[in-house]
Amino acid sequence: MALDFMKLRTVTIAAFITMAMTIGAPAVTIAAGSEASSAYEKALTSFHEEKYEETFIHLKNALKADPKHIPSRILLAETLIAAGDGAGAEIELEFAREHGADMDRLSVLFGRAYVLQSKYDRLLETIRNGNRDRRIETEIAFLRGEAYFGQRKLANADRSYAMALEMTPDYHIAKLGRAKVASARKQYGKAMEYIDSALESLTPDPNAWIMKSKIYKIRGYNKEALDAVNEALAIDDSHLAARLTRAALYIDQRQLDQAEEDVDYILDLIPQEPRAKYLKAVIRAARGKEEESRATMSEVINTLRAVPDEVMKANPSYYYLAGLTNFQFGNLDEARQFLQDYLKMERDDVSAMRVLGALELQAEDPTAASIVLTNADRTQPNNPTILTLLGISYLEMGNTTKANRYFEKVVRLMPDSAQSHTNLARGKMAAGSMQEAIQSLIQAEQHNLDSTTVKLLLAQAYQRAGEHEKAIEIVRGLKDKAPDNSFINELYATALGFAGKREEARTYLEKAIELDPNNLNAQIRLARMDVVDGKTDQAIARIKKKMEELPDAYNLMVELGDIYKNTGQNEQALLWYRKAYSMDSNNAITLSKVVGMLEQLGELDEAIKTADEFTNRFPEDKDVYTMIGDLQMKANNPNKAIDAYELAVEYSINRGAALMTLARAELAVRDRQGAETSLKKAIAWDPELKEAYIALVHMAIEDKDRLNGLELLKPLRRLTEGSPAADILEGDLHMAVGDTAAAEKSYNAALKVGDSPLAMLGLFRAYKDSGQLSKGIARLKTWLAKYPEDLVAAMTLGTAYKLNGQPQKALSHYEELLQHYPNMPALLNNAANLHYDQGNTDKALAYAQKALALAPESVNIMDTLAWIETRNGNPEKALPLLRKALVISYSSPETKYHLAVTLDKLGRRSEARKMLAEALQSDQAFDGRDEARKLFDSWK
Repeated sequence: MALDFMKLRTVTIAAFITMAMTIGAPAVTIAAGSEASSAYEKALTSFHEEKYEETFIHLKNALKADPKHIPSRILLAETLIAAGDGAGAEIELEFAREHGADMDRLSVLFGRAYVLQSKYDRLLETIRNGNRDRRIETEIAFLRGEAYFGQRKLANADRSYAMALEMTPDYHIAKLGRAKVASARKQYGKAMEYIDSALESLTPDPNAWIMKSKIYKIRGYNKEALDAVNEALAIDDSHLAARLTRAALYIDQRQLDQAEEDVDYILDLIPQEPRAKYLKAVIRAARGKEEESRATMSEVINTLRAVPDEVMKANPSYYYLAGLTNFQFGNLDEARQFLQDYLKMERDDVSAMRVLGALELQAEDPTAASIVLTNADRTQPNNPTILTLLGISYLEMGNTTKANRYFEKVVRLMPDSAQSHTNLARGKMAAGSMQEAIQSLIQAEQHNLDSTTVKLLLAQAYQRAGEHEKAIEIVRGLKDKAPDNSFINELYATALGFAGKREEARTYLEKAIELDPNNLNAQIRLARMDVVDGKTDQAIARIKKKMEELPDAYNLMVELGDIYKNTGQNEQALLWYRKAYSMDSNNAITLSKVVGMLEQLGELDEAIKTADEFTNRFPEDKDVYTMIGDLQMKANNPNKAIDAYELAVEYSINRGAALMTLARAELAVRDRQGAETSLKKAIAWDPELKEAYIALVHMAIEDKDRLNGLELLKPLRRLTEGSPAADILEGDLHMAVGDTAAAEKSYNAALKVGDSPLAMLGLFRAYKDSGQLSKGIARLKTWLAKYPEDLVAAMTLGTAYKLNGQPQKALSHYEELLQHYPNMPALLNNAANLHYDQGNTDKALAYAQKALALAPESVNIMDTLAWIETRNGNPEKALPLLRKALVISYSSPETKYHLAVTLDKLGRRSEARKMLAEALQSDQAFDGRDEARKLFDSWK
């Protein structure tokens, strides 16, 4: 909420932070955790009573006991926000985010902190509307309205406030938001209507009276303005925004003593409050005391560089000649510029297009090459050189389908060209079509019997097709022709190794090294064979001995790091990876080794820092940006991850895959609109990208948009022919809108294509939701008779027995499963719930405790154990578990219901009622909703 409408409190924030910084960070014991929880609960009570100074003291004690107590960090952020300290709150929220707190809950708090700091762009970029809990989505819509209003984008602001009210019609601060917009548009009557509606809220809001006062002031009704602000102060006489408003009104009426009293009240609390200082200056000026005023202004002057060369323009062929000669001398940037300038004047010169296309490929920009060469192909179709270059462009972009179309066309135009068949073979190999690649290479070999390149490619194709003897035969022929060639002997050894002839392979690797002691690939392959044979020490000794001769051979350092990594010696692996990287810090592959090991050792910040440093030197490496994005996601920094993924898209050749990765990150932060845009762009780049269609269908399922989902399934069916995927997704679409009959048909169609566990589970859901539970149980039993190892289906059968009114049978079923899977947390959790329902409270407790020990971060298991403890009369044991569960997943209405009951048992009904109201406001279904509603009504 903007500062004008904040209710600021008297808190000594700086003093608290100073104390907090002195807190040490010893290992947290159980006693310390209990002490932190106790102090936290006291802080929470003070916070709800709006005693913020007491809240800070209790939080200081909690964080002294446990500096990583996340609920205390979050409450500290909320208290700082209440005190108007957005920057301080942001620091605490970052800490909570880095330690795994629920992002849905944090997003609202981040939004409030950003508004306090006027970080409107940041809010709009990082906190977007999604499909979270309705209460959270309401607040986010309101906060986005505040940000848009701060940017003076009134239409967007009004739309966001209206969206908040559509979700929660009695959300009075959104009504005040609409009033702000109406007032800014000089629609004062409309603004007053919104304010009066807000004042009908059960909780009187001084901000509404302040807004009313300001509108009266604008319209010249000074007495009414003063009356309105006094109403605000009657509700809360410490409301600083109200005192600011009243001081300004008093100044206008020349009541300087009364005005100064309000101003001094504010400055005593916040000495640097700028508006209060400004009013103080006005008062002094009115009393004849001169005050200095500051006004600063800066202008940014943009200049355009245009250096025309009249001679070059008069002779366009000079541009072409300059481009051609620079290309030949390797001055690619200059050549590109000259050729582009030339083609602006001579648009149809195919020769220039062909040269520019080849130049773009050499400069590793196949996308630019494809654009130029496509124009050349239109101008001069069936040119083998242009078609070949187009094929190479698409091959480098990862679009093997288009690449092979061009290569096949060249083969038809030049059937006797060994190169055309070889290019087509490369394309087929990239597409995974080994037999087609082999046939093309056999054709190429017929037209160039002596080509070593063709023979090596053919051997590689045979290897990848699993025809190892044929690969050996080809390389043996090359070896017989060049018996003293170290490289050929190494390749022969490799072919033998793929065929499982290890000892013979070792002999030829040793021969390759004998022929060329500096054949490091052969040295490395031998070391790898040592490792596979369990002779790790021998492998290390072999590499280190060679390094004595070649101390700067970074590939040997990398291999040594790999050996240490594969044997679990991670610190040694990192040491050697770093040594290799220091020898060649321009090598992205070595960088990935260093970063990967840092990540494995838990040093995410250092990993990100190392990768970032690489991008400073190579700002267009898309793989490193993807790496940084992945690291940021693991560090729970989804917005920073998105920034990195967007750069990866910008610099990617295969933008389809990069856009898919970006879409996944956008979905992680609930930016559904951004994700949808990215997925559609991915399909535009690669119309055969199945994953993008599937993701869009899943979004349609979430939105219950069956019509759009069915349209998306049409191309997906073509791409997944012979797979049950499209039928399963169709069934899910029907289920989303409650059409169980249609869903049943779709799932059965999927099962006709092949036995799919997803289709089976979908079919069971359709039977269950259509009241055919017995039929669903029968199908599950038949499935499990065929696939007894399908644990998910087995657990579903247990749930089905319970739903069918057979709790004892469900319990027996789970106990039987536990005989086979005694340490499966989900099984233990479900069995615990069933045992409690059957009155076996001791066994229920034991199972839940064991489940939590096996899966200490599972929200469902925390909730199960806590709920058992609460009903067993131990609410004090349940409370910290429920608090932790909500830190991880704040939107769970069932957990909120259980927390409400627990709080009530602890004598904290006021807080319990608020939590129960939140649970009932959720759109999510949960066990016990009816009981929760009855309990809530009984508390009125």
